[in-house]
Amino acid sequence: MPGFTSSTTMSHHSHLPPEVDDAIRAFIRRHKRGLRWGLLAAGLLALVLVGVAGWGLYRGAIRLKDVVKDSVAGKTPAVRLPLEWEKPLGDSALAQLRGQYPFVTDRQVLDPLERLAAPLFALSANASDRYALFVTTSKEINAFALPGGTIVFHRGLLERARTAEEIQGVLAHEMAHVRKRHGVLQLVQNIGMDLAIQQLQGGESRMLDSLIRDSGQLMSLKFSRDHERAADDLGWQLLEQAQISPKGMGSFFAGLNADANAGNATPIPLLSTHPAPQERMDRLEQKTAALGSREFLSFAGPFSDLQAALDGAVK
Repeated sequence: MPGFTSSTTMSHHSHLPPEVDDAIRAFIRRHKRGLRWGLLAAGLLALVLVGVAGWGLYRGAIRLKDVVKDSVAGKTPAVRLPLEWEKPLGDSALAQLRGQYPFVTDRQVLDPLERLAAPLFALSANASDRYALFVTTSKEINAFALPGGTIVFHRGLLERARTAEEIQGVLAHEMAHVRKRHGVLQLVQNIGMDLAIQQLQGGESRMLDSLIRDSGQLMSLKFSRDHERAADDLGWQLLEQAQISPKGMGSFFAGLNADANAGNATPIPLLSTHPAPQERMDRLEQKTAALGSREFLSFAGPFSDLQAALDGAVK
């Protein structure tokens, strides 16, 4: 019948030729076991990949949690960044600072400052603990401790200091921040999620690039009370070891705190990154009282030379 003939013809056109179809069926029969094992292996591999990714995310979350936890406690970062990374971070931040302020190059200013710093710097025997000192022409009362040992004073802070020991107290405090790696810790906490992602991706170079990209934040990161307490304690120890009176540390921050509380002073940048609440001032006063009548070295000469050079330099 015409209808039946048409249906049969369309059926032949919509299927593979019989010889091809038979060949496929024969292949499946011959390799049925291998195909089953292949599908099973693919499924297991997928499960393994999902498990590895899940474990990585879990470990990344734990690392990030530890960073925040240790930051609150003022401890070294839970994310263990190699020490050799700190100098590139400090260099990057210093380069950005150079783009914001001119730097003092007058040796009449730098030489007496370095004489004030020498006893403290001499306490660091390891090359990795060496420090570099810079001064900007900014009138702001501020100082920065950058990773790798770079310490920057603004001219305004040096002019504000009333004694050599006040400058040395600030310097010892900043050195303590470097030793405790507080700047790196704060930076890691600030970009913690990005850092955790880089760790999950296994890219150390990407992690370092990410930190360097954000290193400019080091000049504005606010230290916690725990960080300030730890820097005060270690800085105090450094001053005593160098035979420098630690009283200057307390008097300098107390003076700034009094100016800020008076309500008639302009904002003090140093206090925005190094908070000095009354609890901290009381603690420094107690440490000062415990010194009694102990005698220390005098640095009146280099301090006088520094102040004279600052007065004679271009304002």
